[in-house]
Amino acid sequence: MIPEGTKSDIIIRVRSGQSIRQVAQYLGIPLSTTYHHGRSFCNHQSRIELNKLGQGQLGYLLGMFVGDASLIRDKPRGEFLVKIALDRRRDLDIIQFVALMFEKAGKKVNFRTERGMILIRVWSKIFYEIIKDYVQFERNHLSHHHTKILLRTQRWTREFALGFIGGLIDSDGHVVSNRKGGHYGALVTTSSCSLKRQLCSLCNALGINVTSRVQPRDPFQASLSIQCIFGRQICMHYVGHYFL
Repeated sequence: MIPEGTKSDIIIRVRSGQSIRQVAQYLGIPLSTTYHHGRSFCNHQSRIELNKLGQGQLGYLLGMFVGDASLIRDKPRGEFLVKIALDRRRDLDIIQFVALMFEKAGKKVNFRTERGMILIRVWSKIFYEIIKDYVQFERNHLSHHHTKILLRTQRWTREFALGFIGGLIDSDGHVVSNRKGGHYGALVTTSSCSLKRQLCSLCNALGINVTSRVQPRDPFQASLSIQCIFGRQICMHYVGHYFL
């Protein structure tokens, strides 16, 4: 329940041009509550429509998340936030591609620059819950990080799985080229042994050759560096933003 008169105050402020976020912050109430009462009177909030995306594109966004992204649930403010971090110089084309994909689904994204990275921020309860349906988070007792465990991969369609690998390559790896300029494979680096095992299993099911190796431990890093090396078949599919 909200105090008497707050609902009308929300509507008046939204009609005057204030954003849902601004009204929520000013009145000190959850964002979800403000949106519930003010959504019919503004054009500032957009609802993501994931059914406008293909299976490969949905898989790609999940791969981007698993590669280098995080979920933030702010209960007092009623926020559901997904943050994807990419290099602001090297990954400009990928950043534009991801933004266009969300735009296709009817959702505008917010950009923020931090320490040489561009954070793609998406406020969406629907997208937040989709991620939770596909990824389980387990606390790493050796650090403050969580390990991401993929769920029900045996039920993924081939198109979804290929898109996932493409998103993972774009966020946590790169396509490898030979000296003549032709693509002949790709490489993903991770510190998660469980992700390495699941990724190898997924590639085997898709008929994609993949090997893994553990890099020598860096004395300045607390975690292992595991490289997953994909064979030439990876470039025969539409993995990565160049192929979708």
